[in-house]
Amino acid sequence: MRHEQRLQVEVYSHGGWWKDSLGRTGQIPQAQASKGPMATVAAVANGFGTDGWQLTDLVSAHHNTYLLTFEPASVAEVGDHPKEAGAGRAVTTSLG
Repeated sequence: MRHEQRLQVEVYSHGGWWKDSLGRTGQIPQAQASKGPMATVAAVANGFGTDGWQLTDLVSAHHNTYLLTFEPASVAEVGDHPKEAGAGRAVTTSLG
């Protein structure tokens, strides 16, 4: 069971490296990272999304570093407004 309320992830788009606020690190495949900074950020965000985290904030920092903030999907979906139809639908993006 996950107890964290927020997770922050720093993404270093050159090379595809990331580090989260729990001390974990990783790297996306070079084939994906070589497609550009936004492809790198998208791949990292997608990975956390499939693990049950919902992206709530994205900040572009200096030197192609990005700060992503996630909340558990079950917490992020709860709010004052009911979930809109289709809001949970997968989205495909093509870069290039």
